[in-house]
Amino acid sequence: MSNSINTNIGAMVALKNLNSVSDALSSTNKRISTGYNVSDAYDDGASYAVAQGLRGDMAALGAVNERLAVGKGMIDVAVKAGENISKTLVDVRAVLTKLADQALTDADRTNYENQYATLKNDILNFIQDAKYNNVTLINTTANQSLISNVDGGNITVSSQNLMSNVFSQLSAANTYTAAAALIGSTGALNSAEVNLGRAMNQLAADARRISNQINFNKAINDATKTGMGAIVDADLAKESAMLQSLQVKQQLASQALSISNQAPQALLGLFR
Repeated sequence: MSNSINTNIGAMVALKNLNSVSDALSSTNKRISTGYNVSDAYDDGASYAVAQGLRGDMAALGAVNERLAVGKGMIDVAVKAGENISKTLVDVRAVLTKLADQALTDADRTNYENQYATLKNDILNFIQDAKYNNVTLINTTANQSLISNVDGGNITVSSQNLMSNVFSQLSAANTYTAAAALIGSTGALNSAEVNLGRAMNQLAADARRISNQINFNKAINDATKTGMGAIVDADLAKESAMLQSLQVKQQLASQALSISNQAPQALLGLFR
């Protein structure tokens, strides 16, 4: 090969090698700074498209669990109201038992009737105020349908009309016979207690179902995230080792280019 100052083959090879090393170093720096082996479509279009689809699934699952949490909140409010109603019915039974006593004085009967009216009003307030995000489950006949998965599936939460099934059962007790009828084994108070127990059981079952679905969605989300990580995450230990190697190669390539660029200087000695 002839010596020339116009075409420096050694410098061309050294420059090509330096550019190659610099490109590799840039890619390694990108993986280290982002933590991703595939951070955009330029890295791997097919893998990036798959990862974006998985990210969409995870975002959708997060939205589903957000709505399920709202449904769980509705049930929790309804259950708390039911618990307070149940406690109040205990007091109602005690007051009605006293009102069923024929020997009560008129003054005592008036006092107990006032207590009974107050307790009934408390139950009414519990039913009317049990709202979550302006939605009630215990003062309606309309069931609530909650989205449960990314395919649009639903979980139905059964409504419990405690206004009709509990409050309306508590009729007037202005005589001892009326009070006795209410607390009898087949009386309206017993029906109210049974109806409340059924409602609480159904609400609790719906709450468990929603909690199970939320946990299942979280498990799917975690598994999806793990799978996506295997596609796009960078192995930082490997990249760290690669970075050090490429930095040395870059220094050597720069040195080789410097040496190659000095080669034409040697031709000057031929003309001295």
